[in-house]
Amino acid sequence: MFFLLLATQTAAGWAAQHTEPLRVGYTERDRAFGFTFTPPAGKDWKQDKWGSGNLSVDWNAGSTTDSRKIEAYMTRPDVPTSPLSGYIENIRRKLEQDFSNSPVATINHLQVSEYRADKRCASIHLRLELRQPAADGQRQWAEQYTLSCGSPRYADVGYELRYFHRYTDAHRDPNLQAKAEQVLGSMRIEED
Repeated sequence: MFFLLLATQTAAGWAAQHTEPLRVGYTERDRAFGFTFTPPAGKDWKQDKWGSGNLSVDWNAGSTTDSRKIEAYMTRPDVPTSPLSGYIENIRRKLEQDFSNSPVATINHLQVSEYRADKRCASIHLRLELRQPAADGQRQWAEQYTLSCGSPRYADVGYELRYFHRYTDAHRDPNLQAKAEQVLGSMRIEED
């Protein structure tokens, strides 16, 4: 859906037990941009880098029955983020295309809308049902809440923060939305 930028991240002094903000950022020529977010508290959350300097924070990584991941990365939007309605429609269309013939998962729920707290961001809620049941026969799900934001200063820069939960029916979290909204609500865009 988006082309990732080479990004740098700074998380000096961050320990999994603390809830200090983490930063994902990028500097090129005369401009610097990025964002911060605050991960959940708890020693079981582990920080990791993926791709070209992007940041993730994982809980129970590797589990197919109950794991969580927060991904923070920079993007280059496929279409302008203004007007936001066109950006939202592009996200919806791309997700529907990506999963229309997927051998891995089908869309069970998709909502893409304007994020009320920041008018330059799209809010995405996607729940996928995996085609392959778990070893014990339960359905497997991949559910995510995402903020996809355009830069207030640079048309070619975007920011994404995604709270992802993979689970089986027995491990569905009725408080998932509230937990995701707490992390997504901590997102702060920083540009020089």
